[in-house]
Amino acid sequence: MNPDIITKENILDNIELLDAFNYYLQPYHNKGTLQQGQNISNPFLTEKQKTPSFNIYKSDSGDWRFKDFATEDQGSIFDLVMRLKQCDFKEALAIIQNDFNLNLSNDTKEDFEIQLKASWNSSDLLYWLPYGINSSTLTHYKVHSIQQYTRINAQKKHTSFISSKEKPLYGYAIAQRCYKIYSPLTKHFRFTWLGNKPDSYVFGYQQLPKTGNRVFITGGEKDVLSLYTRNEFAVCFNSETATPPATIIEDLKARFDTVIVLYDIDATGISQSNKLSSNFGLPRMELPQKLISKGGKDIADFFKLGYTLQDPEVLLHAPAIQQNTRLVATNTSSKENDYIPLLLKTQKELTQRKAKLIHKVPPLLFHKDIGILYPRTINVIQGKAGVHKSRLAETICSALIKKESCDTDVLNFRKNTQQAVSICYVDTERNLTEQFPYALQQILKKAGYQREDTPKDFDYISLLQVPRKDRFFALTSYIKRVKQMYAGHVIIILDVITDCIQDFNRSSDSMQLIDVMNDSINSEDVTFLALIHENPGSADKARGHLGTELLNKATTAIQIGFEKDSNRRPTDLIVLNILKFRGGKRPEPFYMKYCEQTNGLVEADADHIEESARSRRTKADLFEIQQQISRLLRSSIQGRTLVEELAAYFDCSERTIRERLQECIDKRAPIANGKGIPSVLQKKKEGKEVFYSLAPIKRGQKQKTLEL
Repeated sequence: MNPDIITKENILDNIELLDAFNYYLQPYHNKGTLQQGQNISNPFLTEKQKTPSFNIYKSDSGDWRFKDFATEDQGSIFDLVMRLKQCDFKEALAIIQNDFNLNLSNDTKEDFEIQLKASWNSSDLLYWLPYGINSSTLTHYKVHSIQQYTRINAQKKHTSFISSKEKPLYGYAIAQRCYKIYSPLTKHFRFTWLGNKPDSYVFGYQQLPKTGNRVFITGGEKDVLSLYTRNEFAVCFNSETATPPATIIEDLKARFDTVIVLYDIDATGISQSNKLSSNFGLPRMELPQKLISKGGKDIADFFKLGYTLQDPEVLLHAPAIQQNTRLVATNTSSKENDYIPLLLKTQKELTQRKAKLIHKVPPLLFHKDIGILYPRTINVIQGKAGVHKSRLAETICSALIKKESCDTDVLNFRKNTQQAVSICYVDTERNLTEQFPYALQQILKKAGYQREDTPKDFDYISLLQVPRKDRFFALTSYIKRVKQMYAGHVIIILDVITDCIQDFNRSSDSMQLIDVMNDSINSEDVTFLALIHENPGSADKARGHLGTELLNKATTAIQIGFEKDSNRRPTDLIVLNILKFRGGKRPEPFYMKYCEQTNGLVEADADHIEESARSRRTKADLFEIQQQISRLLRSSIQGRTLVEELAAYFDCSERTIRERLQECIDKRAPIANGKGIPSVLQKKKEGKEVFYSLAPIKRGQKQKTLEL
C-alpha cells in the first residue's frame, strides 16, 4: 500500500494515538493531559454526567481506545472523530490528516495489477470440488481463478505472485477493483487484500433472498459457498474476530426466521461464537469434536468428510439471556430457545409495578388545555397530499422549542414547561437547497429564534440523498445516535414515515420499523410523531400496510384536511380532527387556514367557520327525500309530477331532485310504502314517460343500509 495516501493504516503510522485522543478531548475537560483510566464527562452527551465514566485506555493490542462504562460507548480514534464531528469515516480520515499536518495525499491510484482467468477449468476446480463447490457457485459469488497479481510499492517496485497447481490463487471480487486474495495451500498469509479494503465487509450478503427460513453466519467465505451448494444461505465477515455491524444482524433477523452462528470449533471459533450469540441473542450451532480428530475445524471440512447438518452429534445451542433484559424489548433473546423465562420475568416486573400507585404521566404537549402528546408513545399526523401536514408538524415543533419570551401564535399548542424535551426532525421529501432550509427557518422564527441560531434541543437530518433500500438502516443509526446525544426526553418527527423504509406495503418492512419504534419507546425516553399520506380517494385510510399498523399502535392520531362544500369541493378552511385519542374523550375539531402573509397556518375565526358550515348544508338531504317519497308515492306516479312536487317542497332545482332520486335507486335506500312495509324506489319507462313506484323488499333480498 502506498504510504503517502490517506488511509487508516497510514494515519496510524504517522500519529501518536494518546496525543490524538488528548487533542480531540481537550475542549471537553479541564484535567490537562489525560492518562489511562482518568474519567471525564462523556463528550457525546449534551449534559454533563453527574458521575463521569468516560476514559481512554490502552487495549491488549497496544492501541489507545475510549470507553464509557455507563453508556457503553467505545471505539477507536476514528470513531471518536466521527462522533464528535458528526462525519463519516472518510471525512474523519481527512480531518485527522489536516489537524496533524500529515501531508498525506488523496491520490488513490491503484497499487496492484491483476490478471484473471477467463473461465474455470478442471485444474482450477481441483481445490473446490471436494467441498461440493462447482463453477456455477463460484461464479454466482464472484469468485475468480487468478493467473497472477502484482503489488506496486511507493517506489514503483513490482512484486508478482503467479498461480500454480501447487499454490493456486483465487480472488473474491469485493468491489470494483478490490479483491480479497485466497491462497489456500500457502502456510502463511493465506489471505491478502488488493485495493481499498471496505470498512465493513459481509461476504454473501448480496446473494441472500429477501426472506427465508434460516441463514447462517459462518467463519469464512468457503463455508458460505459450501452451505449454498447444499441449499442453505449464509454470510461471513472478514474474520471470526471481526465485530459485525448491528444493522446487518438486525436486518438478517428481520428477513429470516432464524439466524444461526456457525463458527469453527477451535478455541477462537467457540469463543467468538459464544460472544456473537450472547451479544445479539442468536442461536449457535456447534460441530462435533470428531471433526478435529479428522483434521477439520469448519463446516466446509465437515461437508468434505461426508457429514451433513442432520448428523445427530451436531448441536444447536439456544442463546443465553442477555444480562440487561429490557421490558418488552424486541431485541431481547431467551434461554433454550424458549420465551417462557422472558415472559415470566416481564410478568414479575408488571406485578411489582401494578402493586404501586401509578400516577398518570403528564403530557409533553397541550392543545389548548388538552394533553395531546404523551411521553414514550407513537403518534400520527395523516392527511391527503398538499393539506399542510408538514406545516402542522413544524408548528408543533416550534411550540416544543419555543422561548418563554416568545408570543408567536402556534395554533394554541403549548409545551409542558415542567418537562424538558429535545426535538429531532427527519425529513424525506423537501429539497435541500431551499424547501427544507426554509422550513427550518420557519420553525426557529415561530419559536423566537433567529435563523442563525442553533438551539441545543433541536436537531434535524434529511434522508433524501440516502437510497431507499438503505433508509431503514440510516434511520436506525440516527435513532441510536440521538439516544446517545441527548440525556433527556427526545421527540423524533418522521416526515414522512413511508419514505423511511423500502416498501411501505410489505409487512416485513413495515413491522421492522414498527418494532424499532416500539422497542425505543419501551426502553428509552423517546416519543415518535410520524407523518403519513392518506390513500387517494379514501376517507381516512393512511397509506399501505405501514399506515394500518401505525394507526393501530398510535396513542394519538391526528387527521388534517380541507373542509368540503356541498359539492364535495375543497374550501380554504382546514380542519384538524383527532381520529384516535387514548388520553380520554376525543377533542372537538379545530379549524385553521393558510395565511399568505406568514406562509403558515393560523386559527380560523368564527365567521369563516360559519361561512364554511353554510356552504356545506345540502338542500334536499337524502333522508328528507326518503320521507317525502314515502308520503307521496301511494302508487305509481309520473316522474315529471314527482320531480316538480319535490323541487317545490325543497326549493331547489329539478336537476338536484333527479340526482337524489337516482341516488335512492342506486343505494337501494329503504323507504316505507303506504302500508309501512320497507320498500325500494324503482323507475320504469313507459313509452316516452317515466314512472316512479315503491317495490316491497322481499325476504332474503339484499338491502343496502343508507349511511347518513
